[in-house]
Amino acid sequence: MSDHLPPRPSLEEIAARIAALPTLPSIASDLLSLNEMEDMDTGLLARRIAADQTLAARALRVANSPFYGLQGQVVSIQEAIVVLGFRAVRSLVISAAAVQALATLKPDKHFDPHPFWRHSIGTAVSARHLALLAGRNPESAFAAGLLHDIGQLVLAVSFPAHYAAIHQRIQRHASPLLDVERQMIGTTHAEAGALLAERWGLPVAIREAIALHHQPDDATADSLADLTHTANVLSHALALATPPDEPVPTLSDTAWARLNISWANLPPALDRIAGEFEDTLHALIA
Repeated sequence: MSDHLPPRPSLEEIAARIAALPTLPSIASDLLSLNEMEDMDTGLLARRIAADQTLAARALRVANSPFYGLQGQVVSIQEAIVVLGFRAVRSLVISAAAVQALATLKPDKHFDPHPFWRHSIGTAVSARHLALLAGRNPESAFAAGLLHDIGQLVLAVSFPAHYAAIHQRIQRHASPLLDVERQMIGTTHAEAGALLAERWGLPVAIREAIALHHQPDDATADSLADLTHTANVLSHALALATPPDEPVPTLSDTAWARLNISWANLPPALDRIAGEFEDTLHALIA
């Protein structure tokens, strides 16, 4: 392919392409609309989740993986709610639903979904463990890490010729991805991902983490962007992404300082991340 730039799409065309992408399964949308403090019939919710057999199976595979470290297996969504709590199962089902929706997208041959998903899962597992060390919400961190790069898939599917040219340009000139995306498409994967997250009705905190995972200094101190940014760096550093020669992004001093994690506590977490990565990958991306 030549380095010729296809005509840059308008912002209206970008928005229209994102609006045409698949929505989340209805049960995920219902779970997103629930307030945690509402009096809810968990039995009814469990039955509704279980009605989507593919989604329920994916969620249960993760619940039974070493990721949660359960002593025995849970065999139903209702049992998962009892053992893990509704908050954890809700986050797990929403994450599984997002994977299910995104798995229907078929990018062309220039975008390989395999390394994309490996990096996404690696970042999600890293974000959860960083959140545990930082005293933050591990379930929200996992979801934000899982979805932080969805804009890459969005742009690759919506504008395949542009995205193929973008990666060719990066390979030739080692230019920053966001700069080339902006130049050739008029938006970045961070912005496109945040737009899809908004369309899906995902929480503002997750949308912000997606939008600012490359620019955590622009976020507030309590933002998920710090966790997502640092988890993205860790995922690269642990080689949970390909190609293996891709450089490790620079860690933001501000993001790391705001997490207030002791360096001494990091090595055991790194071992757990490496140990859980493959199982979580196979559970979610099956």
